Amino acid sequence: MKTGRNDPCLCGSGLKYKKCCLLKTAPPGTIPTGLTPGQLVLARAKAFDDGDFAFIYDTYHTDSAFKEQFPNRQEYIHYGGANLTADFRILQCRILKEAPGHSESRVLFYLEIDYQGKRVESFELSVFFRDQGEWRYHSSQKLERSEFSGPVEAIDWADFDRVADKIYF
Repeated sequence: MKTGRNDPCLCGSGLKYKKCCLLKTAPPGTIPTGLTPGQLVLARAKAFDDGDFAFIYDTYHTDSAFKEQFPNRQEYIHYGGANLTADFRILQCRILKEAPGHSESRVLFYLEIDYQGKRVESFELSVFFRDQGEWRYHSSQKLERSEFSGPVEAIDWADFDRVADKIYF
């Protein structure tokens, strides 16, 4: 008998099969070509919400610190499905500013998430580099909403420089 996507995983993790061992064999994600960095941010937010950690992994730049931390794609896909989907839910992802370049671009966006039942707001300044002609996510600097007192739309690139304890990932 075939295990269904919504059935309990046979490995005993307590997760549904689609959130556990099905992900271990995930084929390379289909990444639309020609996405701008801002469009890629939104696509990654949707992928996270959908539990598509293959897409997220595949849209990281090859030189990112993330790929050093998670060199094995299948292990990250399993980790994401087993650990991240239960704790995080994206409520809103809004692009605020884009600074396009030829080989490097920056995107500033607002993120509202539900983290373990608590609403958390932050801003991210993300850096993207081209890889084989397509934009890929390289890194971000995070700014908690409490560190910026103005309206969301008023945040600017320089506000990230003013933060004493910078959070990079």
